[in-house]
Amino acid sequence: MKLNSWKEIKLGNLCEITMGQSPNSNFYNNDCEGMPFLQGNRTFGDKYPTFDTWTTFATKEADAGDVIMSVRAPVGDVNITPLHMCLGRGLCGLKHKEEAQEFLYYLMRYNKEKLMKRENGTVFGSVNRTDITNLEINIPPLDVQIRIGNILSTLDDKIAENKKINHHL
Repeated sequence: MKLNSWKEIKLGNLCEITMGQSPNSNFYNNDCEGMPFLQGNRTFGDKYPTFDTWTTFATKEADAGDVIMSVRAPVGDVNITPLHMCLGRGLCGLKHKEEAQEFLYYLMRYNKEKLMKRENGTVFGSVNRTDITNLEINIPPLDVQIRIGNILSTLDDKIAENKKINHHL
């Protein structure tokens, strides 16, 4: 594949962006009632988050497989949500318009530093919808995006498997 087949676009042209919005804390619980809820990256894992808070009143939502990204300090941490969830105000959801979610996940990891340069805020850095939408990224053709995502995901799966094995040794 030729490098000149890659093109520079704005992230908003590649994916749908859903900015999080937190429900009132009166709707939070730890009893698995309602929808899983994340306010920020506190329970992010290597690739997938864990959930310890639920809400009975969902505001903004992300579907299983969506890339979720921290938009408040620290900006740019990413995970993939394993299930339908409620997005709090410290997160946004990203959905690739052509369903190359794995590629989008690795693309956002790669571009974290570029996104962090857009941070604003005096005490806690943050980025907004405009910062995210206008982030300039380089992408290959869709078939290559899918192949890249599949290869990197397979490697991550193997790393996760090895970590489990090492943990049990």
